Amino acid sequence: MSCTTKSLYKSIEACPGKKVMPGIRRRLYYKHRRAIATFPKLPDADDENVNDMAQLAQYQGDFTLAAEEYWQFIDLKDEASNVTFEPVGEDPSQLYSNQANAIVAGQDDEVKGFARQALNDDIVYVYQDRSGKFCVLGNEAFKCHTKPSGDTAAEATGAIITTFAIQVYDECPVPTYTGKLMLSATTYIDCADGEEKTVTNP
Repeated sequence: MSCTTKSLYKSIEACPGKKVMPGIRRRLYYKHRRAIATFPKLPDADDENVNDMAQLAQYQGDFTLAAEEYWQFIDLKDEASNVTFEPVGEDPSQLYSNQANAIVAGQDDEVKGFARQALNDDIVYVYQDRSGKFCVLGNEAFKCHTKPSGDTAAEATGAIITTFAIQVYDECPVPTYTGKLMLSATTYIDCADGEEKTVTNP
């Protein structure tokens, strides 16, 4: 039997002088999985409309939420949170473990209330890196785990924080999302350009 998997490998050129901004932006969007009616799709290399390597890391389509459901957000501590990914498993069934440490300033009751709910729930998160790109932690195939922890600090100059350790298995390292994040019945974030926009009736 011959192998028919299409190869999309190409050269990756570095651009001298181009600044690469580290970290993620403060606003972390989330929605519990039960409210997501349909997920966007990750294309396969063999799909007819896939002809570029970059497409393999890009969701196609939008998240569709159940009626009266909208994306919510958590504001993070400045310059504290990060996202990582690493391969896990054995060949030929390896996956990526996508992870984040989302750090919130303080331990307000709202923060602890979210922590209580999220501990055993399946939540999908969308973050924006400092270049403006939106990426997703969470997918249809695997549960996204949220493990909260806290630190009151001890010294006078310390910081009281709550950390949400997020982890999910995925076939792609933190896929890029360029669709819509509905914030209300009339407003959404266009993740292609990061702008908040108003729904226009056809």
